[in-house]
Amino acid sequence: MTEEFSITRARPILGDLARRVAATREPLILTDHGRAIAALMPLSGQTGPEGVIRDAAGHMVAGQD
Repeated sequence: MTEEFSITRARPILGDLARRVAATREPLILTDHGRAIAALMPLSGQTGPEGVIRDAAGHMVAGQD
């Protein structure tokens, strides 16, 4: 299951969370008042907007097993 963090809890440790996502390759969800509003997802190393979109699409498809 994907871990969730409220934006209030994530704010002071956002750098640590981003490094954790990069190291573990596991995405996490940011919530605001219990509602999912964003996700931190690892990137494959692609640069530029096209690589980010490609990586995000791959995570969404992979998560639909």
